[in-house]
Amino acid sequence: MEIYKEEFYKIFQNNFDYEIVETELGTAIKMPAHDAFIFSHITGAGYLENPIYQFSTKGLMKLFYNAFQYKFVTGIFDNSTLKNTPYIFSKAKPYIFKGDKYIIPFEIESERDFQSEMTIKFKKIKNPEKYIIFKIETSKKGNGMESFMEYLTAEYFKNKNYVVETQIPLAHSIGSPDFGGYRIKDFFKILYDNGLFSSGFHVIELSLLRIFNNKKKYKILDDDSLIVGEAKTSTTQMQKQLEKYLNTDLFSSGYEIHPSKRTPAKRYFGLITLDKNYKIKNLEPEKAYIPTKPLNRDNYVLWLKNYFKYYLIANFSNDELLLFSKEKTGKIYNNKEELSNFINKLNVEDIIQKILTL
Repeated sequence: MEIYKEEFYKIFQNNFDYEIVETELGTAIKMPAHDAFIFSHITGAGYLENPIYQFSTKGLMKLFYNAFQYKFVTGIFDNSTLKNTPYIFSKAKPYIFKGDKYIIPFEIESERDFQSEMTIKFKKIKNPEKYIIFKIETSKKGNGMESFMEYLTAEYFKNKNYVVETQIPLAHSIGSPDFGGYRIKDFFKILYDNGLFSSGFHVIELSLLRIFNNKKKYKILDDDSLIVGEAKTSTTQMQKQLEKYLNTDLFSSGYEIHPSKRTPAKRYFGLITLDKNYKIKNLEPEKAYIPTKPLNRDNYVLWLKNYFKYYLIANFSNDELLLFSKEKTGKIYNNKEELSNFINKLNVEDIIQKILTL
């Protein structure tokens, strides 16, 4: 199965409760601003603020090069300065977080022709920023739909009470998995005690608490679980890369992610795919994988708990973060190393309580 516009609509119709509506730009998936932000961030679908270059935060909110370390890549932080955060975006581009958005897929053979088409349409529509353009690149094998499959996988496991993420940091020698899912019950317990989230969530939602502060009752989890996935649409070959991830022993399960694959390549792989009715289908691994190059999973979990703190910190402005540092330590940080030391020593509870006062 290759995913075109028709399949795109059927996938949404059969897996989600979003309304499908007609607009002046065509048939659209109507989403609240919060959900649309997540969709845009994962898939790269862009807000139509400009007919040539639609805006998306995909790739802009990275944190670290590798797991187990705290070396910033320019993204949420630029050295010790908050740079690309939802709060900062809300000041520069307030339309992102206001009102419903309309996701419209376009099948694109030529980028130049598409830009010409958008330039003409842009002049005729009202409030173009409410539209999010999702490109189906038909000139590519598999239509370039890996990020869309990552989105579907994240949504599926979010509803299984995982914290989910795409393009996760791991290690240069191992690669960057397309998908990661984390259940860490003591971290979730802190969220529960503060009434945050009603199920699993995307990790970037931790940075959205200030903008979408909807306190909800959280479901207590009884288990810890870390999972990983690799997405392809141009090929069905994922075994080599997925085995690299599982060899680390950081993850309990690994999933191939492909829209039309029917069985996993190995019995120790799971599979996320689409059935004949376009429903997301999960086949769980039939046996455990035996890792050959194990790393320390306990240390990885400790790193993840710190990693989540940085997304929480993204709710602050730079001035507020400096004041928070002074409040908690009696001094302000002067460089990225001091900033990391400060954040890593913070309690999650203290960060959340401070966010709720901002």
